[in-house]
Amino acid sequence: MVISFDLTKLYQRLFGVAVMLMTIALSHAAGVEASLDRDSVVVGEGAVLSLKVTGGRAGRPAIPAVDNLIVNAHGQNQQIQIINGDMQSTLVYTYVVGSGTPGDYVIPPITVNIAGENHATQPLKLKVLEADAAQPGQNTAAEAEDEENRFGFLTVELANPERSYAYLGEIAPVRIRAWLPAGAQVQLRSGIQPEAKGFTLHNVSERPQQAQETRDGKTYTVVTWFGGISATKSGKLPASLSVDATVAVRDESAPKPRRRRGGPFDDPFFDDAFDRFNTPMIQKDVTLKSEDQEIEVRPLPVEGRPEGFNGAVGEFSFNGVRMPKEWKTGEPQQIAAKLTGSGNFALMKPPTLTPADGWKVYEGQDEFTPGDVASFSGDKVFQFNAVARKAGEKDAALAFSYFDPAKGSYQTITSPVTKIQVTGKDIVEDKPVAPAPEVKAPEKKTPGLVGQHLKQKPAASLVPLASRPVFGTLMALGLVSVVIGVVLALLRHFRENPQRRAKAAMEKATREALAVAGAARDVPGFFSAARLAIQQRLGLLWNQPPQAITTAEVSGRIPEDSPVVRFFREADRHEYSRHPSGEVLPQWRDLLAEALASLTPNAR
Repeated sequence: MVISFDLTKLYQRLFGVAVMLMTIALSHAAGVEASLDRDSVVVGEGAVLSLKVTGGRAGRPAIPAVDNLIVNAHGQNQQIQIINGDMQSTLVYTYVVGSGTPGDYVIPPITVNIAGENHATQPLKLKVLEADAAQPGQNTAAEAEDEENRFGFLTVELANPERSYAYLGEIAPVRIRAWLPAGAQVQLRSGIQPEAKGFTLHNVSERPQQAQETRDGKTYTVVTWFGGISATKSGKLPASLSVDATVAVRDESAPKPRRRRGGPFDDPFFDDAFDRFNTPMIQKDVTLKSEDQEIEVRPLPVEGRPEGFNGAVGEFSFNGVRMPKEWKTGEPQQIAAKLTGSGNFALMKPPTLTPADGWKVYEGQDEFTPGDVASFSGDKVFQFNAVARKAGEKDAALAFSYFDPAKGSYQTITSPVTKIQVTGKDIVEDKPVAPAPEVKAPEKKTPGLVGQHLKQKPAASLVPLASRPVFGTLMALGLVSVVIGVVLALLRHFRENPQRRAKAAMEKATREALAVAGAARDVPGFFSAARLAIQQRLGLLWNQPPQAITTAEVSGRIPEDSPVVRFFREADRHEYSRHPSGEVLPQWRDLLAEALASLTPNAR
């Protein structure tokens, strides 16, 4: 059997399918955008109007007529991009716009029909200045432009449009944009840096987004980063950021070549556009800065603060708890808890095991896994040991308190109850024994004196006792004995002082932890032990639990330039970045020593 194919019809069908697929691809994401390369010109000069049509082919659009405004078509070009198999077509129409009459002009929305649907642009503004506003050899538009923003500028805004404020201790998501002149050549020489001391920048995205946007009638190349900022004190603070860059822009002040008049393209608007395309570039090292936009930072409320609150700010929930069901008094058991949410994970402390009087809890370790590029969301796993004090059946659970900035209130969450059985004997806490009352011996009655007749003997010497040398020697020995007794009593009291003994034990444990962390190249361990040492000293000075002392509270009670505040910020940065290992740098040790030395009783 012979099977024959009509190749002509097959080719026609394949060609039709290809045309249909290309039409669908080219019509993807249809839209139109209009922009001016400048927002002001002088009489006799023109601005370049670019009209970008995306998603399909369209006829030359009709520019709405405006009194005294001259619009000349310049040309068109087409660009086709294929990204991840997705084809996108962009058709750019170019016009030169100007006027012979000074004034403020508004170009109405331009309507373009793409694939049977009408798409309109945003209106554009153009200012036409008097001819004498231009100086010889210079471009008036370049002079009118703010020199500080000529090479670009930054803007910073809260990523949540519904929020115009942040809370103390909160890492508020922000959007940072660098607005660069269209057509400029830019090389960033640094990362985003905060200009003011009131804010700390966190987790700026390593790969910024890039797009073309129009602002005030001008086209910019916009580079966008996402990050977070946290405040060190409350109030209205300027969120000023900066970045170092090398920017090359067109030198609008360069002399323009003379053109021969009388040709077919003898049009001042065309001449101005062609001259701008051939204008040389000037390069400059600049620091792009944002405006001093103020952000209100609200303190955490005192009313309604739970007893177990340790400074966590965000929104969290339990995502798993592992707790043994069989215990024995005096033997440690490991508990693991996973908290999921978004917020300031660096300030999170382990949840509390309840009921609190039934356990003795020891410090453990934690691990953070980010859920996004900026580390605003994720999971944090806590592992710690606890010892049961009393035997019997118990309903155990974990409790965690945090401040929710979205609700503006404190929240306490509790894990599901775990029924556990504790065997063994109850552990009785050693209580200090009160000294027994002193028992006085019964007084002996002295019998009555009986008069005796003594036989008087002549005195051996008539010199008074106080004037004899032996008396002075005995008095000196007695005084020395009294001084020695007082000194020994003071030394004994100083050695047995509970606060001093607790402080000595604390410093010894801190030194051992710092030594172990430094020898093991454990940077997180070093900062954890160092932070605890500073918290314990501050707890003695401020008469409050050391674990409840947060970076925000330290910044609010101690001057910003103090070594204590600077060390807390450095510790937060390393704890949040979670560097697993590395050399403990000498400057960190010096800063710790300086911070501990500054914690005198005069600290606030």
